[in-house]
Amino acid sequence: MLPNSPKGGRIRVPLGFVGVLAPLLRDLPDCSLKYMKPVANIKWGEVMQKVGGPRALVTCCDGEEYCADYVIISVSLGVLKNHADKMFCPYLSNEKMEAINNLGYGHVNKIFLDYTRPFWVWHEGGINFAWSADELNNRCEWVKGLSAIEEVEGSKHVLCAYVSGPEAHEMERATDEEVAECITKVLRQFTGDASLPYPTSILRSKWSSDPYFCGSYSYLGIGSTVGHQCDLSSPLPGTCDEPPILLFAGEATCAGHYSTVHGARLSGIREAERIIQLTKKFKGPPPNKPKLQV
Repeated sequence: MLPNSPKGGRIRVPLGFVGVLAPLLRDLPDCSLKYMKPVANIKWGEVMQKVGGPRALVTCCDGEEYCADYVIISVSLGVLKNHADKMFCPYLSNEKMEAINNLGYGHVNKIFLDYTRPFWVWHEGGINFAWSADELNNRCEWVKGLSAIEEVEGSKHVLCAYVSGPEAHEMERATDEEVAECITKVLRQFTGDASLPYPTSILRSKWSSDPYFCGSYSYLGIGSTVGHQCDLSSPLPGTCDEPPILLFAGEATCAGHYSTVHGARLSGIREAERIIQLTKKFKGPPPNKPKLQV
């Protein structure tokens, strides 16, 4: 929520979220951020203590290594679902893995459609698609995942289509031309107007096939509970004898605000504050004693 919007609601962020991050990044030392450094493995706890090493060792895919007292894991739940079993040494606790496996993680994409000659009346409203049971039983086309098409705030020539579920992943495999043709076909079908034009261009997200997201955001599905969100957010090791090493952030770890940017932000502040309080408690780095029990 921004200062000029006390009641909340939809807020347009100029330049996207880079406009929110840029002022924060300006005050950080140049050496404090490393880009294009995907992580291959995180060794932590007793594995490192046995060899007299640091509390944690982060190994990147290019072979470069970083020693750490604490590691905040802020990757998406989708990445954890796909890679948690090989990303950590030793393995995460059973409770943590159960939370990762049971929490739902969805697939949602947006498709922006740009028209030279808009065919709709500005502020007339969007379109919500009501597929019949028979149509949904035969979900062989990704367009069956279309839920709505809305006007884009501040633009009179761009529409935004929402596609979710397995169809969102299927849509990413189609070409731009195929996507434009399929959406136009659906629009003509639902409006009954065969003269509706094709978009001049499209721009779409591809969260499902992005290896650093593997989907969009978490949800509470069948078999998942708030307890799983709490287990996911709990640091490791979870004992009183040893200060935590692995701290978990991200929207999926924020009960009550999951699937939101707000939740992701709160979770990051939560874990940063945890490290600040531990640093004050130990008056510096944490002790590295072999008391780890997972």
